Amino acid sequence: MSYFKTTAAVIALASLAGCVTNRSEVDVTGPVPQVAASGQGQQIYINALDERVFEIKPRSADIPSLKNDEVNDTSVTERAIGRKRNGFGKGLGDVVLPSGRTVSQLVGNAVATAYQQAGYQIVTTPTPSATPVNVHIIEYWSWFSPGAFTVAVNNKAHLKIEAPGTVPLEVTTNTRDSMQLATDSDWKKINELGLQAIVTETGKQLGKTKP
Repeated sequence: MSYFKTTAAVIALASLAGCVTNRSEVDVTGPVPQVAASGQGQQIYINALDERVFEIKPRSADIPSLKNDEVNDTSVTERAIGRKRNGFGKGLGDVVLPSGRTVSQLVGNAVATAYQQAGYQIVTTPTPSATPVNVHIIEYWSWFSPGAFTVAVNNKAHLKIEAPGTVPLEVTTNTRDSMQLATDSDWKKINELGLQAIVTETGKQLGKTKP
């Protein structure tokens, strides 16, 4: 009986290793603002710029990196949201958004949602009446933390939000979620929690600057 249990465990671990070492596409569902049709409130146009810096061999897991050193391939980096690791912290497979989805879209929508909740109207194209708001994505990343009894996935963001005639907003967030085993659903959850944290923190910053 112990032989069969050992064999089953080896097979399970091998399957897990295969999953962890491969690239995962995770369809993250973030907040989406309602586009203004009419109404009161200042109109704004959100322009999110992905300015993250990827490294081939980062000194820590919270720095963006990719398994196949595709750090200069924007078709990959613009979708990259995390990196899987083993129990010793060695970098393994990537976690990316599906084709056609980008980090700038997700973060831009999260910031736009915060502005909408603060009373602004969101427009999807620049117009003379809409104030441009540039969202510089300095950091946005999710990473794996090993542990003796539980593991965790983390998400952090650092945004600089600029609009004409206003003081730039510095938005920083940190989110963490613990579990027994990190799966694709956990990567989805931590990113959705991270995006909601951006909405909350951006709203707080806007509350401090509004007259």
